[in-house]
Amino acid sequence: MKISAQDYIILAILDAMETNTYSRSMRQLCNVKYSLTGKSPYIEFSRKDGKDLEPKDVFWLGFFVREYL
Repeated sequence: MKISAQDYIILAILDAMETNTYSRSMRQLCNVKYSLTGKSPYIEFSRKDGKDLEPKDVFWLGFFVREYL
């Protein structure tokens, strides 16, 4: 899953993934790649081998990230 957004939104996602307990579990389920340079900052999540990523995991990440904006 790739999210293209303004850099402050990408930074909020990264901050949540460092400080929020539920969001930190996403790092255990996914590889995270991001870029804040260029015209289109993005963050990309790819499932780690052997890990199950469910739609509810992505929902809850978004739910908690809104507290960082």
